[in-house]
Amino acid sequence: MRKALIMTMVLFLTLPILSQDVGAGEEPGIQREKYDYNPMGKRDPFRDLLSLKEKRKRGKKGEGIRGVYTDELVLVGIAKDSRGHYYAQVLDSHNFPYIIKVGTKLADGEVVKITPNEVVIKQATKSPVFLKPYKYVVLKLNMEEE
Repeated sequence: MRKALIMTMVLFLTLPILSQDVGAGEEPGIQREKYDYNPMGKRDPFRDLLSLKEKRKRGKKGEGIRGVYTDELVLVGIAKDSRGHYYAQVLDSHNFPYIIKVGTKLADGEVVKITPNEVVIKQATKSPVFLKPYKYVVLKLNMEEE
């Protein structure tokens, strides 16, 4: 009796599998809609929204290096004079060169330190993400090995 019951259960369980009609060359499975993600025109979810808003409101720039923002600078070179003071050459977003030294004021910060390989800028921030009203931005000199 028990064998008959087991055989009947096995038959009922395999019946749906046996009754599926698989056509020539078709694989049974779930058909899914293909989706392609295009990030064009969408904001980066990892960027601070408040700092983006601040960048849009920048308005009219000042004259010379005082009108250049920290994120626009590219460090080109660093030199040391005969008295031991370091100077750095930077480019702005229009590839216009400037010579900066410790104490040079920018549109959103001030140069606080120059070493043989980097420039440190104390950048003012108005974002509540930061605990202090400023952050330090380090521009490193790319040393190419020959």
